[in-house]
Amino acid sequence: MISVEEEIVRVLSQNVPAALATVVYRAGSAPRGVGARILLKADGSFVGTIGGGSVEAEVLREAKQVVEAGEARSLRFELTAKNLAEEGSICGGNVTILVEPLPTDTPDLLEIYQTIVRIRKRGGNSLLATIVSVDGTYSGGEKSKALIDQSGRSIGSLLDDERLIQRVLPEIDRVLGENRAEMFTLQRGDERIEVLLEPITSDSTVFVLGCGHISTCLAPLAKTVGFKVVVADDRHDFANRERFPDADEVVVDAFEGLLEKVGIDENSYLVIVTRGHLYDRIVLEQALQTPARYIGMIGSQRKIRMVYDNLVEKGISKDLLRRVNAPIGLDIGAETPEEIAVSIIAEMIQVRAREK
Repeated sequence: MISVEEEIVRVLSQNVPAALATVVYRAGSAPRGVGARILLKADGSFVGTIGGGSVEAEVLREAKQVVEAGEARSLRFELTAKNLAEEGSICGGNVTILVEPLPTDTPDLLEIYQTIVRIRKRGGNSLLATIVSVDGTYSGGEKSKALIDQSGRSIGSLLDDERLIQRVLPEIDRVLGENRAEMFTLQRGDERIEVLLEPITSDSTVFVLGCGHISTCLAPLAKTVGFKVVVADDRHDFANRERFPDADEVVVDAFEGLLEKVGIDENSYLVIVTRGHLYDRIVLEQALQTPARYIGMIGSQRKIRMVYDNLVEKGISKDLLRRVNAPIGLDIGAETPEEIAVSIIAEMIQVRAREK
């Protein structure tokens, strides 16, 4: 599944006219948060979503006009009880969406999105700053975006004014730490400048440790909901491309020392579903030494207790074991491999949502 950023790189590289629509303000329970986006190309095809329904349909109509006119505009929607009832929706609130043309003759813009794609896939972090409006006039396109890293290096421009980038710099660590897009207001003389600040970090990666029946169900589901997927097992007959065609990476290696080799960070989700409690214990002991955001282990209460007792005997603290989601997955009464995979994915989505 191609990301919006990857499609932007393709559009800019091929000089294809397009418009980018981004949620810049949300109040209440509108379907998507600040930073959600959709890219519309001149041929009417699009990538991404801002929540569907009549709002997205209207935004796509407006985006077509933005492509033709080459001028940005802002759209504000009030999701009232009446129009919600007409659509059969339960989401409400207010949402503002910036629709901006993507100029294909701006090398900095292409470099910005190439760098974002690289960060998503290979790690690192930066802050994307987008000028939304200047005294209520909506911006977009050239000189409206800058990608800034924590050292202060930047690609792009904010209105050709280096002072604006310097004003944004102190916000980088906070926005990256909160991992949440937000609107930020700057004052330049008498001008009021609204800027959208978005954290750019590596994609959340699910490491599926063990390649049995549950894993073959889990991996494609994880890809569908936006996770990068790495599967690993010590048996080539189980860990291979034939069984996991959608995985980003397939690793065949011993479980001992595995996590140090594959590289676990704060955006890692570890799913421990090996073929037995011995290997589960080997992997879990490594997992507890990593900064992984999520650690889940499959098994009955009896098996989990045996693994925990063994690790405690080896000096692992009970407090550290509280990081583990075991039995893995939300309690939805799952029994089949397919149902268990759904429960695991649901739990990981829940954890991911708390960080936004």
